[in-house]
Amino acid sequence: MSLDDRPIFLVGFMGSGKSRIGEALARRLNWEFLDTDARVVEREGRSVGEIFRDRGEAEFRRAEWEALRSLEGRRGIVVATGGGLFVGFARRRWMKRQGRTVWLDVPLAVARGRVGEDDERPLWLPRDAIAFRAFFEKRRAAYALAELRIAAAPGEPEDLAQRILTVLQRISH
Repeated sequence: MSLDDRPIFLVGFMGSGKSRIGEALARRLNWEFLDTDARVVEREGRSVGEIFRDRGEAEFRRAEWEALRSLEGRRGIVVATGGGLFVGFARRRWMKRQGRTVWLDVPLAVARGRVGEDDERPLWLPRDAIAFRAFFEKRRAAYALAELRIAAAPGEPEDLAQRILTVLQRISH
């Protein structure tokens, strides 16, 4: 079975494995891999944390949207999106029109374990458990609108990439 070459957009919470799984999936498909956060960092010449701190979240979201739109019309590409990118209606609609959307779903405890105390993640606020749970659940509601949901824990990136590929091939026919 083959898979069409429309982009595959991986969405999900911080620590869901979008970058590692995306790299593994791109290797399996022999496609290009891009990470929207890395693209923003490259274009802006500063880290995500620095952009948030120095310019604010709105400026980061603008740069993130610009990085995503720069991929319009691209084929044969796997894209790891920033955790908040799929939350916005226009961005979500754009991704769905351009290609396939795959939600890498992980429990909050798994995301916490993977991210730890990463100060470079500006919206990572695990100290206020109630507010953080609400933030997590709000994002999950948006991610649930993706075309495909994959439980991304437990599992190694290569195994999860194969699972995504198998499901996409099955639903493509």
